[in-house]
Amino acid sequence: MGTANRILIVEDEPVVARNLKTFLDHYCADVRIAPDGRQAIDILESFEPDVIVLDYRLPQMNGLDTYSEIVRRHERQVGCVMITAYPLETIAEDAGRRGIRHMLCKPFRLSELQQMVELSAEDASHHAH
Repeated sequence: MGTANRILIVEDEPVVARNLKTFLDHYCADVRIAPDGRQAIDILESFEPDVIVLDYRLPQMNGLDTYSEIVRRHERQVGCVMITAYPLETIAEDAGRRGIRHMLCKPFRLSELQQMVELSAEDASHHAH
C-alpha cells in the first residue's frame, strides 16, 4: 500500500475489527485496533497512524466527534476512512466539513477499503507538506 504504513482501526465490533486488521496486515507495517473513540485518542499518544479506519457508530462518542477530537489534540489532519452502516447524507456532509473525504457503507468489499486507505494516505501526505 502506497504511503499507509501505520493504520488505526476504530471499530467496536471485535469480529469486524479483527477481519479488517487481518486484511490490512498484508499491506501495512503496523495495524492497531481501538474499540472506541476514547481508546483511539489514548493510543494516539504513542502511535501516529497514516490513516484511521473509523466506524461512525461507536460507544460513548461517535466517529465524527472522535475524529474532531483527534485533529484538535494532534493539531494535524490524519487520513481517515469513515465506515458506516448508515448511508445518510447528513453523515457525509458532516464528515466532509470535518475533513473526512472518504466514506464506505457497510457491507463493503475489502478491495474498496484498500483503495480508500491509499487515497486517504495520499490526502494526509499532501496536508503534511
